[in-house]
Amino acid sequence: MKITLETLAAIYKISVHLASADGEVTGNEVKHLFDFFQRFEGLDQSTVNQLMAYGESMEDAKALQLISQADDEAKQEMANVFAKIVCEGDLTEREEQLYLQISEYCNLPDPVDDSEPEEPQEEDDEDQIMPAFFTVSFQGMVGSHQCESEDWNVLGDQLAEWIGADRVEIVRYTAPLNALTQQLRLNGRHLVFMVARNGYNQTVGDNMPATILYGGGYPIYGNIVFALETDQSYEIEGFRSRKLFSEALDAVDAAVDGLLRYPD
Repeated sequence: MKITLETLAAIYKISVHLASADGEVTGNEVKHLFDFFQRFEGLDQSTVNQLMAYGESMEDAKALQLISQADDEAKQEMANVFAKIVCEGDLTEREEQLYLQISEYCNLPDPVDDSEPEEPQEEDDEDQIMPAFFTVSFQGMVGSHQCESEDWNVLGDQLAEWIGADRVEIVRYTAPLNALTQQLRLNGRHLVFMVARNGYNQTVGDNMPATILYGGGYPIYGNIVFALETDQSYEIEGFRSRKLFSEALDAVDAAVDGLLRYPD
């Protein structure tokens, strides 16, 4: 499949129209678009930011023209991602009409389900653990923590305490984090990390692993903590199996070029 950056910007433009047709853009709608972007190797966060900026300034007519000129394979991929966006949540009449108008104008094929079937997972009681999280200090040192409570009033305070913060804010859906989520094949969840709300306090130092995984072109300061977040309700959870905890830690370390350090 060959799609130019200009056409990707057009896809972003039309996706935003579809996502906002019901008056609200949800995280899952955004995730479908960024999952699509992840199919293109070398499309880093800086390039994504550039094509998003270009897409926002692009005229609707030009965006539709670029999409209509794409090859058949690319059009199938566009139809699939557009359909996922409008079908997220309750499909409104306005969303359906807009999707059909775009499909007809650009001569898009009917969408097909291109998601991979989930592999059945066998429960292994011995592998189950109390929900676990791992922290990465700004020096790259890894720590592991556990918290049984799922009540955010309790868990949120605990997460903040682990990274020396008053409160935390969540970093989600960056290109590197999306790639890790796909690699780990998380079921109904995505990988996130949390930073202090005052995380730009430079006195605590640049957290290079966090900066790489944010991918936004400027540094993230302070300690961070990794967790899972549910796709539907956006609830923060820990890793509930030793296997997944270990796989996530290894995947993060590989994604940041082995910058993580472990206690002796």
